[in-house]
Parts: sequence; structure tokens; C-alpha cells
Amino acid sequence: MKTRRSRTKLDKMSPEALDACFPSARYFQVHFEYLHETISELKQQVTQANQQIAELQQQLQAHSLGEMPTVNYAADTKSTGNLRQS
Repeated sequence: MKTRRSRTKLDKMSPEALDACFPSARYFQVHFEYLHETISELKQQVTQANQQIAELQQQLQAHSLGEMPTVNYAADTKSTGNLRQS
């Protein structure tokens, strides 16, 4: 039966060799800056999408209630005076 060694390969390495095995702090800084920017952009996109959804829900609700958006045609036409108003 083999006995387990108490020291791993990493324990035997010099600090310089150990540092060479792992990415530098700058690597992680750049990586997290990228993630932060990406998350910010995604948050903006989610906010815009939520606004669009809210607008579409309002339009759908207005349509289902039989309401139509109000348009002021009176400013573009001349008054005839002989039309009945209901």
C-alpha cells in the first residue's frame, strides 16, 4: 500500500515558479472590468425592455377595452358646422 505524501507539488515549488503558474492580478482586474461593463449594459437593456413591455401592455389593455388612442384631427380640418355631435 502506498503512503500519501504530506506535501503536494505546489508546496515544493519556489514562490517565483508558483507565481508563474497563476494569472496576474491585472488579468483579474481586466476580466472584472469587462464583466462590470457588460452587466451595466445588460441592466440598461433590461430597463428599456421593461419600458417597452409596459407601453405594449398599456396599448393592449386600451385595445381590449375598445379604446383607441386620441388623435386631434380638429386642428387639421375646417369646421363645417352641420355635423351632428353625439
